[in-house]
Amino acid sequence: MSDHYNAFEISPVPAPGPDAVVPELFRGIYGMPAFMTISTSDLAASVDFWIRGLGFFELFSVPGRLVHLRRWAFQDVLLVPAAGVPERAPATSLSFACLLSQVDSLVEACRAVRPDSVDGPRDTPWNTRDVAVITPVPALHRR
Repeated sequence: MSDHYNAFEISPVPAPGPDAVVPELFRGIYGMPAFMTISTSDLAASVDFWIRGLGFFELFSVPGRLVHLRRWAFQDVLLVPAAGVPERAPATSLSFACLLSQVDSLVEACRAVRPDSVDGPRDTPWNTRDVAVITPVPALHRR
């Protein structure tokens, strides 16, 4: 392999274009090269939002302790119960690819689950269409 190769040959993300086809949800097992772990005080509500709103599916779970969600290959998220409610919610960002033709339906699905969960879509100077999504978080409790 040279230093420069067509990464689309190994990526589940299709090359951009009007004829791009949405990949299948990937249910295979692999060593995850990267993933995000998200703590939540309402595991059931978070799982429901990620599945119905963002199009992920439940790959594996340990009831009450962990839910492993996935969409395409290498789009893995682990949801875990929060030990407590932080004074401020942490600022976290996760980006995942989808086709341009899926953006509007993802926005609509998120809004159907939680009406105020979506900001955008908005086109960026680096040739992406971004949507900011706020997943279920616990209410902040002050003492």
